[in-house]
Amino acid sequence: MLRFLHCADLHLDRSFEGLQLIHENVEHLPRANERVLEKIVSLALKEQVDFVLLVGDTFHQNRPSLKTQHHFFTEMQRLADASIPVYLSFGNHDYYDESRYWFEFPDNVHLFKEEAVETFFGTSQSNEAYAISGFSYQDKWLDTGKVSEFPMRQATYQIGMYHGEIGSERYAPFTVQEMKQKGYDYWALGHIHVATTLSENPPIIYPGAPQGHTQKENDTPGVLLVTLGEGEPKWEARSVQEIDWEERVCSMVGVKNQRTALERILALFTESKSSLVKIILKDTDQLPKNWLNRKEKSELLAYLANELRDRHFEQRIYQLEEVGQSLEEKIELQASGYLRDQLFEQYEDLTVFQQEIEELLQHTIASKVMDVTDLQQQVLAISKKELLEEYYWRVENEDHSGRN
Repeated sequence: MLRFLHCADLHLDRSFEGLQLIHENVEHLPRANERVLEKIVSLALKEQVDFVLLVGDTFHQNRPSLKTQHHFFTEMQRLADASIPVYLSFGNHDYYDESRYWFEFPDNVHLFKEEAVETFFGTSQSNEAYAISGFSYQDKWLDTGKVSEFPMRQATYQIGMYHGEIGSERYAPFTVQEMKQKGYDYWALGHIHVATTLSENPPIIYPGAPQGHTQKENDTPGVLLVTLGEGEPKWEARSVQEIDWEERVCSMVGVKNQRTALERILALFTESKSSLVKIILKDTDQLPKNWLNRKEKSELLAYLANELRDRHFEQRIYQLEEVGQSLEEKIELQASGYLRDQLFEQYEDLTVFQQEIEELLQHTIASKVMDVTDLQQQVLAISKKELLEEYYWRVENEDHSGRN
């Protein structure tokens, strides 16, 4: 029998995104990624697994901070003390460069350092032989498929580690069929942050990100505890997420003033939970016109943050969204939605976006730590949201087909 943890996409030094409106009182966030790793190690020790797989993007960038590195190596030493091996490959975010690491990896951590497929051999606690094959990125893109380089079965149990995406042009493209042809017992995938089972026989699985760092990653199952050798393969998700993302709807039916609205919002919170909360305000028709402008929204978020802290609640509100906002409350523009869309289409071109932030990219520190693609996506998302929420695009029905 073989038992192991399948983990991927920890992004240990990644910040939580989309929190532009959150109050500064977020002391629990900087330690969240560290605690997720600690939970994974504790789970491995509790379950007495044969080994742990880390399938790419353990770090969010290929130059992890010294603090992040130190904490990671400290946790790996906990596994080394229990004689639990770790097999680690590098993905498109943390592509491998030996010169970026301040410490030696512990002897129990086996690194896939090359783009060429390598294989490590080991023996389980039940004295059964296993082989683990994998590769690492050495740049942020890898446009060639790698499955053909994987060897056929070489031990009682054969496992493939693969950080990539079906049909992708940049992230080690592959097909399920070619993986099945290798005759492996398990394919441990990484790169997609949503838990996805591509095949059950054999298992070809993305475990999902252990910790969601955006509101779109609010349902990450964590890591997989996998068992091979006793009949059909088994796997079960174990949650290690430190902070949840929540949406709470607050109805303002019957509410006519800000004082009562504030009471209604606070009534949403009855117990402490480590989470980032988006509050959706609806049925606000009876409240005064423009009752929550941008300045007051910021003040309200600060007040709520302090109030939750004083009540010893761990929740932090990162967004207030009012649905059903009337046109009178928006700024009217004598421009079309088509013009708006064309504007954004221009900046969706990465080359154009890079030209606009050329000065920022020349900054010594920013150029080393910033992922331009991530920045582009964040800037466009925030800008689109503000333009849609704050402005009314008067001319929406122009004919742009070329017909008179």
